Amino acid sequence: MPRTRTFADRTVALLLGVVLSQAIVAAAESESEAPIPDLVSIQSNVPVSPPAWAVMERQLLDTMSEAALRYVDRYTRSGGTLIWKTTGGASPDDLPEAFYNLPLLYALGGDERLKDLSFQLWSATARQLTYDFPVFHREFAKHADWMHLGEGLLFFYYLPLADPTDHETVARAKRFAGLYMNEEPEAPNYDAEHKIIRSPHTGSLGPHYGSVEEAGPYDWSKGMSVYGLPLQDIEGINDVEQLKVEANAIKMGRAMAERMRRGDTPPNLAATSLAANAYLFSGEQKYADWITDYTGAWLERTRANNGISPDNVGLSGKVGEYHNGKWWGGNYGWQWPHGFLTLGMPFLISSSNAMLVTQGDASYLELVRSNIEQVVANGKNYNGSFLVPYKHGDRGWFSFRPLARTYPVSLWYLSMQDADWQRIEKLRKASTVDWHIATKSSYPSNGYATLPEPMGDCEGCDIDGLHDWTRVADVRNKTDSGHEGPWARFLAGANPDYPRRILRQAYGQVNYRMKMIRENVLLLEYDPRGTEKIDPAQVDLKNVHEHHWMTVNPVTTEALIQLTLGGPQIQYNGGLLHTRVRYFDPDARRPGLPPDVAALVTKISADQTELELVNLSPFDTRRVIIQGGMFGEHQFGRVSYRKRTDRDPIQPDFFARAEPKLTDESVEVNRKFFQVELPPGTGQTLEIETKRFANKPTYAFPWHGDKIPIQ
Repeated sequence: MPRTRTFADRTVALLLGVVLSQAIVAAAESESEAPIPDLVSIQSNVPVSPPAWAVMERQLLDTMSEAALRYVDRYTRSGGTLIWKTTGGASPDDLPEAFYNLPLLYALGGDERLKDLSFQLWSATARQLTYDFPVFHREFAKHADWMHLGEGLLFFYYLPLADPTDHETVARAKRFAGLYMNEEPEAPNYDAEHKIIRSPHTGSLGPHYGSVEEAGPYDWSKGMSVYGLPLQDIEGINDVEQLKVEANAIKMGRAMAERMRRGDTPPNLAATSLAANAYLFSGEQKYADWITDYTGAWLERTRANNGISPDNVGLSGKVGEYHNGKWWGGNYGWQWPHGFLTLGMPFLISSSNAMLVTQGDASYLELVRSNIEQVVANGKNYNGSFLVPYKHGDRGWFSFRPLARTYPVSLWYLSMQDADWQRIEKLRKASTVDWHIATKSSYPSNGYATLPEPMGDCEGCDIDGLHDWTRVADVRNKTDSGHEGPWARFLAGANPDYPRRILRQAYGQVNYRMKMIRENVLLLEYDPRGTEKIDPAQVDLKNVHEHHWMTVNPVTTEALIQLTLGGPQIQYNGGLLHTRVRYFDPDARRPGLPPDVAALVTKISADQTELELVNLSPFDTRRVIIQGGMFGEHQFGRVSYRKRTDRDPIQPDFFARAEPKLTDESVEVNRKFFQVELPPGTGQTLEIETKRFANKPTYAFPWHGDKIPIQ
């Protein structure tokens, strides 16, 4: 018979638990404070007059931190939940999107308060989507497509950049990845035999096939009509306007349920970020294997289809199984609704994830490269503007528009191959007239055009259609991108003023959004064509559209990612952040640039990184650790820099500062990070030999050693 525990027993157990807990915390703190062995340190002694970009960069970083704190204070309740309705519908992405870039801002060097706040806000939005709107089950969407799942998870992927030691984040990362690796009994999302995700709608409760019997009608609506017909081969329905007839709407809804809810589709490739995220915590090979197996299967289907990825695979593994053998017609595929806009992103996401976990196997980039080549090959010059088809249906290629520059620029960034750079140059020179002029559209046009065909689904055409690639457009769109063109020209040495101009533009966007917050501007309707639906009596924060927060969010990170980290903006449908470098503050033991320090990556190549550092403080010495890659995947070789050899004169000239004498120096690093010490008012230009993807990637910080100390 088991012994009954006495009060004394329970007291002893409690005390032992407290002691053990304290020991674990002390061990973690001790490890975080341990010195970094063999840390190569470069000390600058070169005085600099701060360049404009450095002053503006620090001002932007510090101002955005304050703006972010005020933004959160304005729109959240005491526990972190958004002040919003508590009943009705909600999407799994829009609430987390409200705060997705706050942990990144902290990881770049933002305010210390943003760290804990970010973890609080993630948990708060997960609670809202669990209890106010039954969208989540076990903190993950029950069922959704991966365009929206990926957008909602960006917030989660940024959390470990702020702190990879958080126990709950690690546990969630492994559980979320397990949803697509058949480790969760409730979620049989993956078919390992056919290497497919079983439905375009999946989640914590498994694939959601729906049924013809339960299918609702696909009614005509002003907002969705711009995307055209979901299926183009339904007898008697040849035009989207015919969906105004109830019988046709019912027929279309049933056909969509029967043909578009089963089997795999390319947007599901964004699920590879779940496995990559878990891999960066644990290093377990099973996650890398799943990524390469699944991405590799889509690559093989692409090769078998003459270099273009099919957008639908049946449950038997056969392409076109529910579409009469056609490779187009799948959900979020080539035909409907957005075409290449929502295909290019998962191609890049999965290719980059596979390259990361294989330590640089660039063969996976063929998945995105071959699809870009296909749409470019079917492009045409229209009145001086080069346009490519974004969609393919029963009538062939259609929806001609400028190619989003994020795709070719991100591909080149990953490959560093000359052929990919030459493709960028060819695309740049192909247009001599702005898209909106060639198509007689207004600027900005919000993506609507009548030429070369009627089209209301042209997101980003205004910006990607500018023929001058050095122009910095004053935009901050949903994806916080659109300046890949001028950034590429800066890296080519042809746009030297880009840092100042993009920082100025970003600062203006912060001001604009803070003005909306101060003046209580509320977004009640996302679609500008639907303003007639606004009821003046409902103008209240609890009734705002779920895109309200992403509209007024004052944090914009594109400029800081490009300039300080030397990488392109994320792929918004669920990509991880791939960069050339990242920074840590060894004195504060935290990620990001130390106070007063500004950084600018001026050049990147396959084996070289050029970086400028400036300490703006006239009072304090700052130290900064530079890491190769966001995940320590790159290895540094020889670092070349300049050293001052003379001293200031004993008797100073009060009218002029002497020009310092400099000599070339270098040091072998042979590690994935090194340190630079910057006395007050000094700077340094570094030429860094870089061996890309030489190390196993990890979320670990430099002082964590070989294993992340989970709390």
